[in-house]
Amino acid sequence: MGGLKADEIKKVLVVGADAVGGYFGGILFKAGVDITFLVRPQTFELISKNGLKIESHQEDFLIHPPVVQNTAELEFIDLIILAVKCYDIYAVFPEISALVEKGAIILTLQNGVRTEDEILSFYQKDCVVAGVAFITSRLEKPGHIVHSRRGMITVGELKGEKSPRSTAINALLAGAGISSRLTSKIRQKKWEKLCWNATFNPLSVILKHPISLILKNPHLTQIVREGISEVGAVASKEGITLDPKIIEATISGSYDLKDFYTSM
Repeated sequence: MGGLKADEIKKVLVVGADAVGGYFGGILFKAGVDITFLVRPQTFELISKNGLKIESHQEDFLIHPPVVQNTAELEFIDLIILAVKCYDIYAVFPEISALVEKGAIILTLQNGVRTEDEILSFYQKDCVVAGVAFITSRLEKPGHIVHSRRGMITVGELKGEKSPRSTAINALLAGAGISSRLTSKIRQKKWEKLCWNATFNPLSVILKHPISLILKNPHLTQIVREGISEVGAVASKEGITLDPKIIEATISGSYDLKDFYTSM
């Protein structure tokens, strides 16, 4: 397996400076990591002028990181943190292709279970480490992130091995103060998160209410149970076995998010 080894992550590109990429990239930059953000034109203008503001329940801070609108001016990058939504990744692939060809490793932070396979199919090389982000944050406006709770990342190789590059990425995140851990079951972790995203997310959006409405309505929580059962059935066809207790664990764990409006 090629790619990064411990102590070799010198330059990082964060693709996206919204609720996820803006927060985690901001934490890394604040910790002294050599970070550049690849952003859209409006975000480029605002961050270039005003900086990137992180308003957090832990600490508010303002940073002035390098931002670019294309990768042509970047000679070499060790790690690309892909922090855009799933539907935006296909436009990003050609943009970062030259960096990947030079050896950059991609860390994914998308919801869902297919991003990593799409990356491998596009680049035809072993260039991806999977990540699962748990964070409650929102984009107040371009260049302004509001972080209300959590901020964790789980990292792992798709085949489950403990590699030098996944170890290095985990160490980079943890060294910056991000709650990060390695797992040998990253595909399972992504399916487990999908149990929440495939049920609470759409219900909150359709009903235009926070999670509390779903939790206090027996009919809605039953829809959640049935939805998670479906996720588990599909996962089993993919060779992933979810714990039967995940249904009730997903529901009970959501009470900490009862005032949360999902970002779907």
